[in-house]
Amino acid sequence: MAISKEDKKFLRIIDEMEPNARCLRANIAAAIVKDGSIIVKHTNDWHPEYDCTRLRCIRDKMDIISGQRREICYGLCAEQWCLARAAKKGISVKGATIYCTKHPCRVCSSLIAESGIKRVVFQEGYPEVIPQFDILKDRGIVVEKGPSIEYPHDANPVLKKWSV
Repeated sequence: MAISKEDKKFLRIIDEMEPNARCLRANIAAAIVKDGSIIVKHTNDWHPEYDCTRLRCIRDKMDIISGQRREICYGLCAEQWCLARAAKKGISVKGATIYCTKHPCRVCSSLIAESGIKRVVFQEGYPEVIPQFDILKDRGIVVEKGPSIEYPHDANPVLKKWSV
C-alpha cells in the first residue's frame, strides 16, 4: 500500500505534536486512526506523579543507552499512551492504523500486535529493531515508512498537552 494523501495528513499532525513531547530523552508522537478519524493521540510522556523535570531522567542518571532497560523509565512511549487511552475510553483499535514518528520499540510492537491494529506507518527507524524477531511482520501487520512532513515550526506556537 502506498503512502496516501490522507496518511500524509496524519503524519503532519504527529510531526506537529512531536516537539511537545515531555520526555527529556526523546520526542516521539503517535496517533491511532480508525475509519479516517483520529481516535487517540499522544506523545511519550511521564506519569503525572513522576515529573522527570523534577526527578531527572532515571535512565540518564544511570547512563543507560537508548533502547535498553525501558522497564525502569518513569514514563510511557507515545504508542503505549495511545493504547492505554483507547482502553480507558473503551474504544476498540481493531483494524486501525497507528502513525508514529519513530518505528515502535519491541514492547510497543508487541502491544500493537496484540491490540488488533492492522497497519503501522512510521517516519524514522528505531535503534532497537531486531529483524529476526519482528512481531509486526510475523503477525501480518502492514508496516510502512512514510515521509517526515515539513511544517512551519511557528504554525502552532501554543504548547499544549496532546491527547484526545
